[in-house]
Amino acid sequence: MSVLSFDECAVILTLVFLIAYIMRRQYLNGRTNRIMVTIVFLIFLSSLADLGFGAIDVYGYPAPWLRVVYYAVNYLYFVSRNIIPPLFVLYLYSSIDIWHVFVSTKVRNALWFAPFAVSMAVLLLNGFVFDVFSVTEECKYVRGPFLSVLYLISAVYGIWGIVVTIKYRKLLNKDKFAVLIFMYAIIFSGMFIQMFHPKLLIESFCMALALLFFMVMVKREEDQIDPMTGATKYNVGIERITRNFISRKPVSLIFVKIVNHSNIRVYLGQTKFVEFLRSITAALNSVSREKGFTSEIYYFERGLFAYLGDRSDEELLAQISEAAREALTRPFNIDGFLVMPDVRLCVTDCPDEIEDLRTLYSLALTFHNTMPNNREVQFYRDFCNDNDFKIRNDMNAILSRALENNGFQMYYQPIYSTVENRFVAAEALIRLKDRYYGNISPALFIPMAEKSGAIHDIGDYVIKTVLKFISDLDMEELGLYYIELNLSASQCIEVDLVERIQSFIEDHGIRPENVGLELTETAADINPEIVDNNIRKLHDYGVRIALDDFGTGYSNVRRVTTLPIDQVKMDKSFVDMVDDPQMWIVIQDTIGMLREMGKEVLVEGIEEERVARMFTDINTDLIQGCELIQGFYFCKPVPKDEFVEFIRKHRQASEADEQNNM
Repeated sequence: MSVLSFDECAVILTLVFLIAYIMRRQYLNGRTNRIMVTIVFLIFLSSLADLGFGAIDVYGYPAPWLRVVYYAVNYLYFVSRNIIPPLFVLYLYSSIDIWHVFVSTKVRNALWFAPFAVSMAVLLLNGFVFDVFSVTEECKYVRGPFLSVLYLISAVYGIWGIVVTIKYRKLLNKDKFAVLIFMYAIIFSGMFIQMFHPKLLIESFCMALALLFFMVMVKREEDQIDPMTGATKYNVGIERITRNFISRKPVSLIFVKIVNHSNIRVYLGQTKFVEFLRSITAALNSVSREKGFTSEIYYFERGLFAYLGDRSDEELLAQISEAAREALTRPFNIDGFLVMPDVRLCVTDCPDEIEDLRTLYSLALTFHNTMPNNREVQFYRDFCNDNDFKIRNDMNAILSRALENNGFQMYYQPIYSTVENRFVAAEALIRLKDRYYGNISPALFIPMAEKSGAIHDIGDYVIKTVLKFISDLDMEELGLYYIELNLSASQCIEVDLVERIQSFIEDHGIRPENVGLELTETAADINPEIVDNNIRKLHDYGVRIALDDFGTGYSNVRRVTTLPIDQVKMDKSFVDMVDDPQMWIVIQDTIGMLREMGKEVLVEGIEEERVARMFTDINTDLIQGCELIQGFYFCKPVPKDEFVEFIRKHRQASEADEQNNM
């Protein structure tokens, strides 16, 4: 029974690795893989040469031609062996993602190259100036005193690699750090064993064994690829991005968002949707290969892909982005189903443009919402200084700070009665002031809160704060009937909405008729069954119900007739068209129609006395009268203390006028 030698095992192991790399075409995929393939090939050559070296040494016989072969085999072994240590140092810099550290200074490059140059010079001058090894006339191998120089140089690179591994251990997970240290232990052990026992050809086997351990424990390609998309998994991408920020490595990122991915999933079904995602990954990979952009494709879920590669110039990034846009904004035929992706791309450099992970993650999640509607490709640097973009991009953090640190405040805008000629109610409006960005418009934070889910916490804050304010007021003394607050679309479909509002009202000891709830047409149409049920229960409980933004949608009239609406608030768009004679007829007829339906009519957005008088004069016909007016002409939204003072002064002035008229 024959037993395989160490070198035979090493040749078999490295050959298997080479075949695996070639079949997977990994040698084409990035600098790190190319270096590793080269190392595997060199270990294979050195093992093969070491195997031939041992065979000749055992079975050789004196012959000039065999002596030449013996020299050739030894040189092949030493040359390939001497290239491996410096290459593995390069592999460490590349795989840890600190290549920029290696190439940043010429001194480090020179220090890396110098020992390798010395080893090659020693080999080149072997037999002339230095004695590294020799082959006798009898074809026997003889070690020279300068062979120790080669071992010493290998040790230098080994120590360099260990220092790099330990220095940048924070960029490695614990498993990879342990494997790298263990690899060096195996390689050093083999090197010293063969150094002191030259007949025991174990060094190449130890290298192959270390490589096997590394491939099994660290590479595990199947764990890094998302089986659904064929792209690299999001956790691998997050790990790499985190390492880049820690090491301050300059990289370029191109985020690719399939905006309508949810609709596509519903349209295709899960199985075909997986095929669609794979088609996207294939298209993006094709673009990167075509443009020579060294990058992996990562999938971060919810239709978000990303290129992540070494820093590239703006022209190349623009070409890649445009090519990716063109490749993706075409019909995809998925098993007979045609799909047209809605794609947005954002290009940025880290850490020059984005210096922390939180900002980058926020950008990845929101950029497609903050880009101009007419743009499909956007460079972050072109709009990162826009304040609205910064706010949108950082909105999740802004909302969290506001909820935790009382950043929200309720303002109140008085509502004027054209019938009683005084202020009889108010609308509660939420405002947000952030310690970094200052005052933020509800038009910015409300839509983002709806998407993030923070609107539920904000809604609870509004309800509790406004009801507490109502409970503290002497409504009768101020002449106020009710205060309205807005319900978001998300709140309207909460299954426990009615119970919570009732509980809040009872806890504050106020009458339900002092509370008004405003809902928009959009909110009413999200889930009509749940919304109708909630609104009817609240109305039956005694809460006033108003339909806001009337005139901005297609189904307002239907909602007015099917829901228990007490008040209809005509949108400011009506007010903006009062100077159009034809529209003025429409406005008057609309008010008349709503009044005949028994609805109280409120006109929003009154900013001029002239416009206020136009709506007030309609009051000459009580059937068609506009009963309530609200707008900047009377008062802007103000904090609660200013609001109370404003109402009190106008109440006193109205009473004084009544007494003077008696």
